[in-house]
Amino acid sequence: MQKMIYSAEEVWNDALCRLRSKSESLYSQWFAQLVVLELDGYCLHLGVSDDFFRDVIMEEYGHMISEALTNVKGIDYTFELIEGYSAPAEQPAAVTTPQKEVAAPAAPVNSIHHSPLHDYAFSNFIVGDSNRHAFAAAKAVAEAPGMNYNPLFLYGTNGVGKTHLLQAVAGELRATRNQLVIKSVSCDEMLNDYYDLVLKKRSFSDFRASLRDVDVLLIDDIHRLAKKTQMQEEFFNIFNILYCQNKQIVLTSDRQPCEISDLDKRLSSRFEQGMTCEVGMLEYEERLVTLRMWRDSSLTRPKLSDKFLDFLAENISSNVRRLKGCYLRLSAYMEMSGCDDMSISEAEELLHAQLAAENSSRDISPEAIQQAVARHFGINVPEIVGTRRTRQAAEPRMVAMYLCRELTKLSSNEIGDAFGRTHANVLHAAKTIAKRCEEDEEIRRSVTQLRRQLQKR
Repeated sequence: MQKMIYSAEEVWNDALCRLRSKSESLYSQWFAQLVVLELDGYCLHLGVSDDFFRDVIMEEYGHMISEALTNVKGIDYTFELIEGYSAPAEQPAAVTTPQKEVAAPAAPVNSIHHSPLHDYAFSNFIVGDSNRHAFAAAKAVAEAPGMNYNPLFLYGTNGVGKTHLLQAVAGELRATRNQLVIKSVSCDEMLNDYYDLVLKKRSFSDFRASLRDVDVLLIDDIHRLAKKTQMQEEFFNIFNILYCQNKQIVLTSDRQPCEISDLDKRLSSRFEQGMTCEVGMLEYEERLVTLRMWRDSSLTRPKLSDKFLDFLAENISSNVRRLKGCYLRLSAYMEMSGCDDMSISEAEELLHAQLAAENSSRDISPEAIQQAVARHFGINVPEIVGTRRTRQAAEPRMVAMYLCRELTKLSSNEIGDAFGRTHANVLHAAKTIAKRCEEDEEIRRSVTQLRRQLQKR
């Protein structure tokens, strides 16, 4: 008897029917957004849009998918999630297709593309004091590309909304100026394309054209260019061509151009010649607004009550991705358990790993302290870490080293390395500022304000 061979679509349709029968809302919000790709033996490849979507699926619903793929047409399948795929605007309902004795090898249903997710729009970006200027600059670029801020350089720590703004610009331009050629890519993807050409000893003309022959170029995590000397030279030339043609360039990074070590000075100076804006983490009230927005748009039932939104806004302050992950975990638990409510202690137990990571993340980095101190005293970070001993920079530098001693677990030697100083300089700074706080009310208030600001990050 000939062995039955099934396509990826048939296997996934059967699994989707099972998942839909368990929860219509989870099906609509999560499972229907997965893109069936191919079968590799008994492993089903499913496409997801990005790493955040992948992590939520694996952490919250992976066991449900595994269960749904058990004994499908008499076979136990496994699955793997692959980033870079977006579901069609309207995903068709799962249907059970007739079995076939022989099926051709499954081909990917959707090809890779990096269009912005529907969540990444200006309309659902929560604006606060920490990101107001970045939001305004991104909006201005979307309204008049190449005319206002070019390049636009957005920087900030992970999970604060840089990618959201980058993709909001792309989405707005695609909606209002569809005649423009828009290229949105991560720096890692750009580097992978470049290295692939190097390994295969192929011409670089197609690679250069893919970045150069555009009207708008958006690159996420441009700091990944650090130490990539050959690629920096290529990108320097591409940047110059685009800039001279008034083509819009938008870049994101985890730090300012001048703070990216091992980056060609010619590139860092060009990155700074447009508009550089910091994207900071939302304050408590803004996090609460964000959580309410998610609740209003959620399909899960029952809805999380205000006490849980307040609990999340109060305790998850490091980045928006973790905030959303915790919100989704609580929502999924309440829906799947069938309970109308739970206690805060139960929520703490459910989120114990995330809360522990949150507490750990509050061991502030020297870079974050340097940036906060520089903003407070109205100077630049290079002045704090530089070799010049001007009076303007001396006191802020000592304050920053004092706060590093107080708020980090780093040794005096490690702190000294972060400032280009010795451990003796660090000890002297800590002793001097501690004494100044006792004698000078103004410096004491500055240190207290900075400490409070940093611990809220």
